Amino acid sequence: MDSLIKLLPDNIANQIAAGEVIQRPASVVKELVENAIDAGATSIQIEIKDAGRTLIQVIDNGKGMAPMDARMAFERHATSKIRQADDLFALTTMGFRGEALPSIAAVAHVTLRTRPADQEQGVEIQLEGSKVVSNEPVACPAGSNFAIKHLFFNVPARRKFLKTNETEFRHIVGEVQNVAAVHPDIAFTLRHNETVTLQLDPTSPKQRLIDIFGKRLSDHLLTINMETPLVQIQGFVSKASAGRKRGAQQYFFVNERFMKHPYFHRMVLNAYKGLMPEGENPEYFIFLTVDPASIDVNISPTKTEIKFEAESDISSILYSAVREILMMGAAVPSLSFDDDTPLEIPVAKASTDAFFPEPPTISAEVELPSRMNQPNGAGEIPPLTFPGDDFKMPDLSDWDKFYEEFESERFSNQPQQPTLHHLPVDELTKREEIPLPLLIKNYAVFAHPKGLALAEMHRVRYKIYYEQTKRQLLAGGIPSQRLLFPALIELSANDAEALKQHIKLLTKLGFDLSDMGQNAYTVNAVPNGINAGEEEVLIQQLIDECRSSGKREDEALTEVLLRHLTRFREHRSTAKISPEEAQKLLQELISLPEHLITPDGHTTISYLTFKDLEKRFG
Repeated sequence: MDSLIKLLPDNIANQIAAGEVIQRPASVVKELVENAIDAGATSIQIEIKDAGRTLIQVIDNGKGMAPMDARMAFERHATSKIRQADDLFALTTMGFRGEALPSIAAVAHVTLRTRPADQEQGVEIQLEGSKVVSNEPVACPAGSNFAIKHLFFNVPARRKFLKTNETEFRHIVGEVQNVAAVHPDIAFTLRHNETVTLQLDPTSPKQRLIDIFGKRLSDHLLTINMETPLVQIQGFVSKASAGRKRGAQQYFFVNERFMKHPYFHRMVLNAYKGLMPEGENPEYFIFLTVDPASIDVNISPTKTEIKFEAESDISSILYSAVREILMMGAAVPSLSFDDDTPLEIPVAKASTDAFFPEPPTISAEVELPSRMNQPNGAGEIPPLTFPGDDFKMPDLSDWDKFYEEFESERFSNQPQQPTLHHLPVDELTKREEIPLPLLIKNYAVFAHPKGLALAEMHRVRYKIYYEQTKRQLLAGGIPSQRLLFPALIELSANDAEALKQHIKLLTKLGFDLSDMGQNAYTVNAVPNGINAGEEEVLIQQLIDECRSSGKREDEALTEVLLRHLTRFREHRSTAKISPEEAQKLLQELISLPEHLITPDGHTTISYLTFKDLEKRFG
């Protein structure tokens, strides 16, 4: 009887082992960049073609390898970083398993050129599917140059299941960011199809985060620095007022290694409880330093899941550190000395708590002229207006004649709006026009054939803006207004990639954007109704919507962005609404085919019917 258990050939065993370490092109980038850091590199260049399918090249100026070491590096479990089992529990390097290079070589064509600084000549080794096809001396710079071509050429099933180039490159960017964020003293360059995506010079820890994730972080980060015998916690957390509904950057590092830790994440969120609005998420970049012997990084091949010996104690310290800095940040404004931005000195402003002015208090014993019975912010007589859109300046050469004609016309044409108290029920059922409403904060109250109508004016205006903008979009595009001074916005690499993918849609929405390279764009024009100075906030929010939309069809994504654009415009509108303007908006609202709900399904107008009134008053 033949034996059922057989020893796998080396090439198949290598491919199986490679599947654990090399899951996608980003895995190759991660392993090679970490090796470069362990080699003492101060400059790392990463060249990518076709999201890593065609080429992944990592060039460093580290200490390089001698010919024998370069050849041994591709043997499984060959490593310079551990000598005995105990070393696994006191790791100070990024890589240690001795599996990265053999795994990469098992599923790709690999060319390595390397030379130590103290040797005049280097070596070039070429491998195809773990087989060495060339090993020759070569002249090359000190350091290492790995070129990985045709990834998964011998594993077609794995290559077939790679995602789109955009998705795979996003993973590559993520891996580079994870490493670069914790090594601000190292220069990184990432190019994709010969276009620079990331260009990071050595700098301070905070500036490195700003360079990676965008300039918007510069005003929102609070610094953490707490040292205990158990753990040292350093890093940055966002102010409680700077939460994000989508796209929040949240990073943990331990001993200069990126990690994921759901329990620590939950403790950070708990520290924000009661300080941040529901539905918003904080941003944080937290660096933990612990005794290497107190953690286990050998749980998974990707080394992102890490077990802590004193997990519970560290989580309590972490909560206290974050909570303390948040409370201090709420009480004392933080000052940054890393840039030359001038200090903003607050200036006292009038209260803007009420979106609409409170109606003036009018004594029942004094009867005011009808024009003064309407609230106008401070109870003043509203300015006179001339009816008609084609008003022309009158002839003022004969002042007496002009004044006489003006007074006569003013009193004869004075609009007599029926008030809530004097409109007969029979008249109510016949009228189609909205009477002049009473405004109480952001609510409008007015008579309606059904009884009393109450309108939420934020939603009324949002609904009208939405319908106007949608008509413009369907007609070919939303009109733009050019900025007098084009604005420069600097994005993270992932945000810039998302913007590039959806720039045609944003152009249709009324934006005019120019790619300046290095993840920077100039904003030349914005949609009508958007105030200058708000373009960066709006574009960042739209990018977050694009990134969180997943695989939505273009039509569905367009609808999402359209709603967000009009909601943003309504929220940023600071103009006070007068009763006359409210009347006009309500009139426009009821002319719409569907006017009782917003695009999000919220009520715009609610009715208190005559039956409801009769019940209330018996």
